[in-house]
Amino acid sequence: MSVRPPADAGSSRRDFMRNGFGSIALLCTVAAPDALRPRKATVTSAAIRSQAKSPFAPFQRDLPRIPELVPVSSTRTRDTYALTVREGLAEVLPGFQTPIYGYDGVYPGPIIRARKGREVVVRQTNALPFETNVHLHGGYVPAEHDGHPMDIIPAGGSFDYHYPNDQDAATLWYHDHAHGRTSKTLYYGLVSMYLLEDELEAELGLPQGEFDVPIVIADHAFNKDGSFRYAENVDIGFRGDTILVNGAVSPRMAVQRRRYRLRFLNASNARSYALRLGKGRPLLQIAGDGGLLTRPVPRARVPLHPAERTDFVIDFSQYGPGEEITLYNEDGEGGTVPIMRFDITGGRVSEEFRVPTRLRDAEPLPAPNARRTWNLALGTAAWQINGLSFDPNRIDVRPRRGSTEVWTFVNNSNRVHPMHLHGFLFRMMDRSSGPVELADKLGWKDTVGVLPNETVTVLAWFAPYAGKYVFHCHALEHADKAMMLQMEIV
Repeated sequence: MSVRPPADAGSSRRDFMRNGFGSIALLCTVAAPDALRPRKATVTSAAIRSQAKSPFAPFQRDLPRIPELVPVSSTRTRDTYALTVREGLAEVLPGFQTPIYGYDGVYPGPIIRARKGREVVVRQTNALPFETNVHLHGGYVPAEHDGHPMDIIPAGGSFDYHYPNDQDAATLWYHDHAHGRTSKTLYYGLVSMYLLEDELEAELGLPQGEFDVPIVIADHAFNKDGSFRYAENVDIGFRGDTILVNGAVSPRMAVQRRRYRLRFLNASNARSYALRLGKGRPLLQIAGDGGLLTRPVPRARVPLHPAERTDFVIDFSQYGPGEEITLYNEDGEGGTVPIMRFDITGGRVSEEFRVPTRLRDAEPLPAPNARRTWNLALGTAAWQINGLSFDPNRIDVRPRRGSTEVWTFVNNSNRVHPMHLHGFLFRMMDRSSGPVELADKLGWKDTVGVLPNETVTVLAWFAPYAGKYVFHCHALEHADKAMMLQMEIV
């Protein structure tokens, strides 16, 4: 793997209550199939010593910076990359080597940084003993390159994914989407970010380089040898007891007294978070799933459901040297409360940048030409949409290309369902549980958390491509167990 070095080298009771009571118990703890079982962890003498010092204690490690992938070739209009999906080892717990699946054997995988209007081609080679594929989550991608769950790369094979990048700047991400096993492959490490940039962001002067920090959050659990422990729970989805950030347990990050852009991705299988900054400071959100909001929004508490992204600008000049500011999960307990800590260093940095009061203009959209309702519920031993389970041989809806439709998700269950559309974005319209958050109204989304017994309405825009795509719940155990339908844009 050819990567750029980082700019800075240096289930709880409350979850159960939030997700609701009373659904059918479908808990089953299973060992992964042979093809999905990582190798035994390598434990060193240092690991044995570290066990006595609690490798799960928060703020013991610096935040790992995710490496950036370097193109293998470039032309005037295109960058070409190469990645191998393979097994690897990661030092997640101090002294332990945790087996993972990774893009180039890295967890999280290397970041791809792209430019609007400049094509990216990624050759993905599958060195795993089972089939895989890659979905660019949030990307406007032709159907044949979207990573449809049935379009797979066989063991030993490869595929060139073409990404036109004909959309506004946004924090996207890529992950495995082979049907029936994504809950395991993402958990074991097949996840990373794809950062799309454009001229507007450059003109706004948002923090760049080492001050633009991608952050991948996921909850995990561990066996005694330091390997990941996975317990399949088709009802509530997997719940770990420890938060990993960029592959480290609740790390610390030394920050200068200046502004930083922090890009958060919830890469958890099924856990939702409620982000809150210590000392009562607000988080200034500038972007969501689909890129910049029309204007920045200060928020005291930010829900972040699986697959959602949110970008903040935090001004650390407001704090004094030596101060420690914790970002925590208000909905967590024990090891799922602390997310990361910011350690303030040095004197105040002189910078002219101020977050603009206006970030972008909202695009006009055509009036909707259809209204559809999708009922989310537990069927007979499987999660379903409108009483249907996923069938790749059936088309469930045919929107017209370029049109908008009003889609209403009705959650008839006691679980959160983060509903995601492949290949297309939507705008929030209404929530039965209360007003739509201002930040959600001022930007594009591709995933929305539909709360227990809640109804959510969105305006979906089916542009720019035609072809077969899917939409599904992004609680991965739900999607694997049939909570996904197929749409054909015509």
